[in-house]
Amino acid sequence: MQEFIGIDLGSNSLRGVRMNTQYEVLGEYEAVVRSAEGLNESGKICNAALERIVLGLQNLKKALKIKPQDRIIALTTQAMRQATNSKEVLEIIAQKTQIEFQIITGEEEAYITSLAPQRSVKKLAQVNPKYQKDCFVIVDMGGASSEFIFCTEKGITAKSFKVGIVQAKDQYKTLENFIAHKKEIIAPIVEFINEQSHNKPAFLVANSGTPTMVCAIKMGLKSYDSKKVFGKVLKIEDFKEELHKFETLNQEEKENLVGVFKADVVPFGIMLFLFFMEILEFEECLIIDEGVREGAAILGIDKINLHQKNK
Repeated sequence: MQEFIGIDLGSNSLRGVRMNTQYEVLGEYEAVVRSAEGLNESGKICNAALERIVLGLQNLKKALKIKPQDRIIALTTQAMRQATNSKEVLEIIAQKTQIEFQIITGEEEAYITSLAPQRSVKKLAQVNPKYQKDCFVIVDMGGASSEFIFCTEKGITAKSFKVGIVQAKDQYKTLENFIAHKKEIIAPIVEFINEQSHNKPAFLVANSGTPTMVCAIKMGLKSYDSKKVFGKVLKIEDFKEELHKFETLNQEEKENLVGVFKADVVPFGIMLFLFFMEILEFEECLIIDEGVREGAAILGIDKINLHQKNK
């Protein structure tokens, strides 16, 4: 049975998955690489971020047991879209890791992000009538951009916005300043949502790092497991409670809980997602930790399966 490797180099995280043509996940990898660190100020991917990306990819290759003959679909998003040195950076990455990335647009990112969650929602709907609805919305919140994806039986309507957790921290510096600029941050998103009055979503799916991390912390998981958070529901109160708990920790405790590279952006991520829940008017969200990496693999698998079917 053939297998595909899907890789997502985001503005904050590097994520990889190995999947077979039955869409079964055979291995996963994730690391925080902070691709967008300092991007707002310099307009470039910095050397420290490049080093973290290369190291992360080398570890990913080991973790997923990647061989030269493996089929790899490697995609990268907002940080590389924005950086003036992205071509040079991706050439260095290819030289050092033998992995060639394709920069995708915000619209392509939204579509690819939606593929795996749409499959999962259909499965959940078979056992839970709550998810047997014609329309739902996915919010994929990254390091430098966030995608709002309205999924219907007729297809998706989506838009990418240049607001994310690393970008928010770098631009606004403090959580208080970030909150003070809430109105201008959400204004373009509110406009887009208002344009979707004909697509009234019945529920919200959260598939990005902050909601999944909050879910894992709330569950008391010693180590993160995407399968254990899958299908869980978080309420607004859960986010507020975990944010309050996090803010009472000292720096060492924060780093021990979420890691050195996440500790300073976690409050921004939680607050930003609370903004999103508020403007979407949802009190809760469904956790499905699937996104671009799974979507990349699914693209390859769908192509193979269609070819086999048409033989």
